[in-house]
Amino acid sequence: MQAFAFGCKDSVMIAHSSIVTVTLNPAIDFTVFVDRLVPGTVHRVSGSQHQAGGKGVNVGTMLALGGASVVVSGFVGAANASIFERHFDAHGLCDAFIRVPGETRTGIKVVDAQRRDTTDFNLPGPAPSAAQREALVERLLALAEPGRWFVIAGSLPAGVEPVFVAELIQRLRAAGAKVAIDSSGAALAAALQAGVDLAKPNQCELAEWLGSELQDLDAILCAARQLQRERVPRLIVSLGAEGALFLSADRELRAQAPKVQVVSTVGAGDAMLAGYLQGMRLGESPEGCARLATVYAWSRLESLLSELPPPAELGQRLQQVSVTPICG
Repeated sequence: MQAFAFGCKDSVMIAHSSIVTVTLNPAIDFTVFVDRLVPGTVHRVSGSQHQAGGKGVNVGTMLALGGASVVVSGFVGAANASIFERHFDAHGLCDAFIRVPGETRTGIKVVDAQRRDTTDFNLPGPAPSAAQREALVERLLALAEPGRWFVIAGSLPAGVEPVFVAELIQRLRAAGAKVAIDSSGAALAAALQAGVDLAKPNQCELAEWLGSELQDLDAILCAARQLQRERVPRLIVSLGAEGALFLSADRELRAQAPKVQVVSTVGAGDAMLAGYLQGMRLGESPEGCARLATVYAWSRLESLLSELPPPAELGQRLQQVSVTPICG
């Protein structure tokens, strides 16, 4: 197995990694807290958090916290790569990112304490060149092998078209790898058209794929069933405070945590996907995967940081998650 120039010098770790996450457009998450967001006024910030982010980075971090060996890859700006490098070192993530000129973008997230919602400002990032895109494909194909999961997550950077994602998926799957997608818009549509093994849209992304509004849970379930039966063997649809749907050919489940004190919704969907993949890695049943996914998301909702509770508390939370078959 190839050893990489950055943080992937340990070929044994690479060989044992069951999951590779791909973040094409990572971000440095700068989260600030205000009592109430009022446009056009000056705000006093009650707290803030600055950390390496991006959907694939978040997924990889939560997986590593649960004991998985994870390779993280994608494009990162060379000018401010150090915040990512420190994060990878701290969490034992194997760094296979391609460095590109410029700075990784910043995502500003304003958390409104009164409304308990988050307003996002996503700045643009650097545009990888054609040579850098090809270098990433070669690096990922060197990691591809039968049964290894690749998680392609997040938005596309400038200059990268959805066809890039579709072609990457086709080449990974031709090598026997399994692919999960967590994206939106044209990138999600291209991935579904190319063929993936797992997708995790939220209800808004599902509606966008379908091209129509989904007014209630019945409409969401109908759309989810259509997508699962036509395009993807395993499907997770996150419903925010209403939990999530977990659909496969032989199971249709809904999982929901008890009411929790939400600190921030940032990264909760990524944590859900990580928990589900962790469950599959550990050989859990579909119900067990849904429980673990829900507990991972629950843990992320209660913290600004990617973290899991101690094993005993995690076990208690698993018992508190409601998982029920979907009927009708």
